[in-house]
Parts: sequence; structure tokens; C-alpha cells
Amino acid sequence: MVFYQSSCLEIYYEETYKFVETRWLRFASSQEYRASLAAYLEIIQTHEVRRWLGDYRQARVVRLEDQQWAALTWAPSFFSQAGNIERMAKVNARDIASQISAHNMKRDLNEDKLPFLFQEFDNYDQARAWVLQ
Repeated sequence: MVFYQSSCLEIYYEETYKFVETRWLRFASSQEYRASLAAYLEIIQTHEVRRWLGDYRQARVVRLEDQQWAALTWAPSFFSQAGNIERMAKVNARDIASQISAHNMKRDLNEDKLPFLFQEFDNYDQARAWVLQ
């Protein structure tokens, strides 16, 4: 089922697997980016989520102010509410600027303290298979 849809992001939920898939579609303005991440919080508050796949293949660069906001303000809130998530996979962006953006945000997070298993992939099918196992 479609949980959230905008011009820059789609969020799908599959009840059978307690599975969320997010698909970034293009560049998001600051307002769009923050609204999209608010939808991440909403889905973990309103649905049982065990598996999560973030598809960033079409994502574009995230503005520096939004990178900092996401890492320092949004992420702690998300991770504190993500206790039911068991696995999260990320399909990396194709765009080099977006990859640099993601690397910058990840630098501020301690992956060893994530409350779930996390793995990054370049291949969508491999990511989906891993997250659903």
C-alpha cells in the first residue's frame, strides 16, 4: 500500500512482511526533505515495521543545512523509535553528489549503535533479498 507520496518520495508498506520501502525520486527542497523525513517517523509510529529498504538510486544531493538537521535532530528521534526494526538496507544513489551527501550524513552517525542490522548495496534486488530474509 502507498503510505506517503510526493514529487520527491514514495513510501510503501507491506503488512505481510511488516516491510517499508522508501523510494527517493529526485532532488528535495528543504521543506520537502523535512516533510519526507517526518513521514518516516509517522510510519514507525502508526505501523509495525520490522524491515526497511531505502532506495536512493534516484536521490540527489541534500543541502548542507538539511544534512546537519537530519544527522543531529531527526536521526536521534528516528532511532529512538525504531526499536522494532530488525533489518534496514539502503540502495546507494547513482549520482556522485548524492553519494557524497549521504557519506557526510553517515559520518555523523555511529553505525555500531544502530538498533538494527544495516547494510548498503549498489544492487536493488540484492538489497531487497537481504532485508526480507
